[in-house]
Amino acid sequence: MSLFNHVRTRQITPKSLKESLVTELKTRQFPNLLKQREISLGRTDKVFASRWLDYKKVVCGTKSNELLVLDMFSDWILSIPVLEGSPGSEVPEFNCGIHSIEISPSKTLLATSGQNPNHLAVYRLPTFDPVCVGEGHTDWVFSVEWIDDFHLATGSRDGRVALWCVQDPASLSGDSNQLKPCIKHPASKLHSTLPHLCGKDKIRDIVYDRNSQTLISLSSRGYVHLWDMKNCQVRSTFSLKYPMETVCLALEKDNNLFAVGSQSHVSFYDPRCGTAVGYIGSRDPGAGVRSLSFRDLLLTVGTGCGSLFFFDMRASKFLRNTESTMICFRSGKGWLREEFQDDYVLEHALVCRSNAIYTHCYDPTGTKLFAAGGPLSLVYYGNYAALWE
Repeated sequence: MSLFNHVRTRQITPKSLKESLVTELKTRQFPNLLKQREISLGRTDKVFASRWLDYKKVVCGTKSNELLVLDMFSDWILSIPVLEGSPGSEVPEFNCGIHSIEISPSKTLLATSGQNPNHLAVYRLPTFDPVCVGEGHTDWVFSVEWIDDFHLATGSRDGRVALWCVQDPASLSGDSNQLKPCIKHPASKLHSTLPHLCGKDKIRDIVYDRNSQTLISLSSRGYVHLWDMKNCQVRSTFSLKYPMETVCLALEKDNNLFAVGSQSHVSFYDPRCGTAVGYIGSRDPGAGVRSLSFRDLLLTVGTGCGSLFFFDMRASKFLRNTESTMICFRSGKGWLREEFQDDYVLEHALVCRSNAIYTHCYDPTGTKLFAAGGPLSLVYYGNYAALWE
């Protein structure tokens, strides 16, 4: 079955024809109108995660373990204190920074990682008052995902998915002194069903499909687990056809479809059963797909070479402009700390100095696109952020 036929047969939204046509036209045409405006983030290292807070502010997390709120109109930046865990918690030798930020369905809570990258940190919105710190993982937290307003999941490099009950709903209406400062243990831990010979299988990303009540977890070894959240059991486990450098997922919520980014391809699957629906090759093969997002049936792909491409799921092809050239946004210069260059990097400057698109997200209106990241090479320290509007 083609991607187009799959999406057409899976559509469940009761939209009128007129509204659907308007949405389709807007989705297909707006990338032609966007222009890049770079945003200065100072001397921080690589932006790994971002989410719009409202129509003008974006919150982002960096490899330097900074949580920053950016005003898109004034370029004003506010640094949010990262949350500390309990005094006796073990701090890893190296800090990976903030890899994931998610906002609860009611827009009242924000989840990310803490000062200790093994911890979950939850804030109240819009004030960023601390709510709690969750301690339960033994390695870095790579991904967070809300199940509902008071329950969420975390995926970690320790190979586990943890489920958390953040707070009693009644207590959230009280003052901050009544809130629990620390959750010592998650409500449940989901363990990989892979055989031990696979070794330590790090969880790189997770997404939750509310339609099928399925939590989807992606491992660094190219495996996907589909967890039934009604009983916290594995519904299905399968290996990907393209398993190299699998680091990101995206869910199309209305059409039973999720996408997996790898080194060379984007793969599409049905979250209800794990059936493969189709594949598209990356336009920057070798540098890897670093970020994915759906806006209606438009898939946006961010790559390690600093490109943004737009794939139309209805037409099953990448968007092109009026000259029939594929639409591609390229990341700007960004900021780079020069003293970390060495002979190897100088010889491979074209690849290493690319600003990878590690994260991107659309504003609530779908007319602005925030994209951010930094140098693809580990030996470079720098950042890139821009608003496409």
